[in-house]
Amino acid sequence: GGEGADGGGGGGRNGGAADGAKKKKGRKEEEGKEDEEADPPPNEELDYLDGDEPDHSLGEGGRAMQRQRAKEWVERRGRLQELKKKRDAALARLRDATAAKDVASLQEAVRLGVAARMQGRSGGRPWRFQELTAAMALLARLSAREQQAAQQRAQLAELAALPLRAEALGADRQRNRYWLLGDGCGRGRLYVEEITAPWPAAPPPPPPPAP
Repeated sequence: GGEGADGGGGGGRNGGAADGAKKKKGRKEEEGKEDEEADPPPNEELDYLDGDEPDHSLGEGGRAMQRQRAKEWVERRGRLQELKKKRDAALARLRDATAAKDVASLQEAVRLGVAARMQGRSGGRPWRFQELTAAMALLARLSAREQQAAQQRAQLAELAALPLRAEALGADRQRNRYWLLGDGCGRGRLYVEEITAPWPAAPPPPPPPAP
């Protein structure tokens, strides 16, 4: 019996478990490689077959083989030209979104860049277009800043919803009164009630006793 497309004739459950372990290990390796600094795209990624069609008659084989090579070249050039259009559109969106520093625009531009295959691996090393790298870094910074601001707003809203309790602490020589406003959980602030009215006039002296 020969081997099938799934690996072998007698792998059984052991073979399936081994495949699952390999896939899991591969996913972990890929996750660890995400933090690697990406290289510029290799030259073959920037070759869109913009030049003239080569002379297919120089290769081996008869006319049928030459026609087949010509057909394959035309089809490959069409795919690469379509990829170039997608990348050009994504590059324009990436530049605009980076200049605008808008999170939603950056997210959409990064999605288009990834869909246009503007990153990958070659020779065991990751590569990525510079514009995509810059947009992803800016998006990470802005997202972290927005998350921090959202947390602060949530904390302020939580404090604003707490019931306040006023506790009189006393007054000073100018009759300014001091209050402690708190929530009963050790959180509060000091409030000073300033008294601007003048001191009351002293009462007139009693009249002298009659002779």
